[in-house]
Amino acid sequence: MALDTLRKGAAKTFGLILVALLVVSFAVWGIADIFTGYGRQTLIQVGDTEISPQDYQRVQQEVLRTMSQDAGRALSLQEARAAGLDQRVLERLVGGAAVDAHANKLGLSISDEALLAQITQDPSFQDSAGNFSALAFQSALRNIGMSEAAYLQTLREQTLRRQLLVTVGEVASSPKVVVDALNRFNEERRVLKYVLVPKTAAETVGDPTEEDLKAYYENQRQAFTQPEYRKVGLIAVTPETVRDELDISEADIEATYEIKRDTLGEAEKRRVQQIALPNVEAAEGIAATIASGTDFVEAAKELGLTESDIDLGVVAKKDLADSIVAEEAFKLEKDEVSKPITGKLGGVVLVRVTEIAPGKIPTYEEAKANIENDMVKERASGAIFDVHDKVEDELASGSTLEETAAKLKLEYVVVDQVDRAGRKPDGSQFEAPAQKELLNGVFATDAGIENDPIDARDDGVVWYEVLGITPETLTPFDKVRSEAEKGWRGEATRNKVKAFTQKLISELNSGAKSLEDVAKELGQDVLPTSALKRDDITVNVLPPAVQQAFTLPKGGFGSAASGVDEGRIVFQVEDIVEPPEVDSRALSQLNRQIGLLYSEDIIAEYFSELEQTYGVEINRPALARLTGSGEEP
Repeated sequence: MALDTLRKGAAKTFGLILVALLVVSFAVWGIADIFTGYGRQTLIQVGDTEISPQDYQRVQQEVLRTMSQDAGRALSLQEARAAGLDQRVLERLVGGAAVDAHANKLGLSISDEALLAQITQDPSFQDSAGNFSALAFQSALRNIGMSEAAYLQTLREQTLRRQLLVTVGEVASSPKVVVDALNRFNEERRVLKYVLVPKTAAETVGDPTEEDLKAYYENQRQAFTQPEYRKVGLIAVTPETVRDELDISEADIEATYEIKRDTLGEAEKRRVQQIALPNVEAAEGIAATIASGTDFVEAAKELGLTESDIDLGVVAKKDLADSIVAEEAFKLEKDEVSKPITGKLGGVVLVRVTEIAPGKIPTYEEAKANIENDMVKERASGAIFDVHDKVEDELASGSTLEETAAKLKLEYVVVDQVDRAGRKPDGSQFEAPAQKELLNGVFATDAGIENDPIDARDDGVVWYEVLGITPETLTPFDKVRSEAEKGWRGEATRNKVKAFTQKLISELNSGAKSLEDVAKELGQDVLPTSALKRDDITVNVLPPAVQQAFTLPKGGFGSAASGVDEGRIVFQVEDIVEPPEVDSRALSQLNRQIGLLYSEDIIAEYFSELEQTYGVEINRPALARLTGSGEEP
C-alpha cells in the first residue's frame, strides 16, 4: 500500500481546500485568461503545469465535501454551485498550481519522513491509547472516498503550499504608530448632546405637479418594479406524510409519557441561599446562632459575607452543581434552614430556601399530541427513505414530478408565483420544508430542468421543478401614482427638514445661537448621550450621526436623520474621550489584527507576481462543458 511504501522510504488535516489566505488572496488577485494552445485533455494551464478534467472533478468532490461539512449536511451539486462551488474549485486549482510551480523552482519539497510523522501524529488516525491505527486510517479514507495514494499526494501538496504561504505572509511585529492608530480608531469615544428637530419645524411641502411625480417615478424605478416570480411544482415527503405508516399505538405514547414525564413541563424552582463553612463544627455553631433568633443573612454578614455572596439565585434542582446539596435544598420548606450538609466534594454548607415556584408536569392528555409528534419525527426516517427511493425510481423511468405524485398518492403542490424572498404577490409567505435551500435551488435552475431533491433533514425530502418564470416588471406609472406621490412627499419633506437643519448648523457654527437656544425655539429638550464608539447606536442617534461625530472636533456641530418620521437631530460633540492605554491582551489582539491585514496584502502581491511569471490559461469552452453551464463561467 502507499502508506507502507512511504514508511519504508522513511498537521492534522482532512480539510482538502487551501488555507483561508489562499482563497482570500485569489479573490483579490483574480484569474487572467488566454484561450489558445490547448490539447484535448488540458483544461487549465499554469506555466508548465497542465490541469485535466479529471483533476477538476477530483478537486470538485473535495470542495463539495468541505462545503457540505460547513453546511452541516450533504449538499447537492446544484446547491453547491449556487453557493459558488465552481469558482472555489477554479481558485483552488489555479492557486495550487501556481504555488507548486514556485515551490518547484525553489527546489522545495516535503520529505517522506515529515509526511509520515504528520499522518501518524494526526489524532484522527489514532486509537484510544494515542497510537497510530492503520484501521482508523483506512476507515477515514473510506469515509472521504480517497485512496491512500491520492490522500498522500494531496497531503504532500497541501503541506508544502501551506508552509510556503505562511512563510510568504509572515509579518514582523506591527509598528507602534499603526497599533496606536488602530487602538484610537477602535476605542476612542464621543459624548454628544442633541436636539430633536421634528418634520413640522420645516416649511410644509406643497402639492406635486404631474412632472414632479413622473420624475420621481423615473428616478425610483426599482421601487416600482415587481420582482422576478417563479411558478413552482413540488412534492414534500415529510414525517407527517408517512405518519400513517408508522403504526404508533396509544400504548407506545403512554409508555413514552411515563419515561419522559419528569422532563416535561416546568421543573420546580427555588431561591436558595447558601453559607459555606470550613467544617461541620463551624456549621453547627452558625446553625445554633440562627436557631437562637439571628437572621440567616445577618449570620452570613458576621462571617464577612454579603447577601449577594450567599444568593445562588432562583434555580431548578438540576442547576445546583452539588447533587447532595440540591437534594437537601429541595426538601426544605420556605424559609427553613437546613442542618449542616456535607457535599459530595467534602465542603460543608448551611442552606435556606426563601422562594418556591412549584413545577408543573403536564397530564397525559396535555402532553399526548407533542409526544406523538416527536415520535413521528424520530421514527419517520426509514419510511421517508422508502418513499424517496420510489420517487427516484419513477422519475428515472421517465415520469414527470406530477405523474409521480399521482402514482404514489403524494400531494403535488403548485405555487403560482413566489419571489426570491419567499413572498407571493399578495404579500403572504410561501411555506415549505428547508425553505431557504429550496428557494435557492428554485432560483438557481430553469424551467423544464430536472433538479436534485432537497434534503430537509428532520423535515424530510423535497422535490421541485420550475414551471414558469415571470421576469422583473416595471409597474406602469398610472397604477402606482398614489405610491409615487407618497414617496415624493416623504422625500420632499426630508429635503425641507435637511435644509432647515443646515441653516441651524450655520447659525450654531457662527455663534449666533447655542444648542440650548435651538431647543427653546423648537420646544424641545437638549438630550445627552453616553460615550459612543464608532459602531455604537442609541435612541435617535443613528450610525450616520455617530460617523459624522467622529469627523468633528470637540464643540463641533452636526445634523443627521433621527429615524422618527422625516425628522432629524442637531447635535454637538460635547466631549472626546481618549482611548485607554493598550493592555497586553488588547495589544496582542491588535498585533494579530494588523498582522493579518499585512499578510493579506503581501500574499495578494505574491499571487500577482505568480500570475505575471507563469501565466494562467483557461479553456473556457471546455470548462463550460465540464460544469454543465452551457456558457463560460
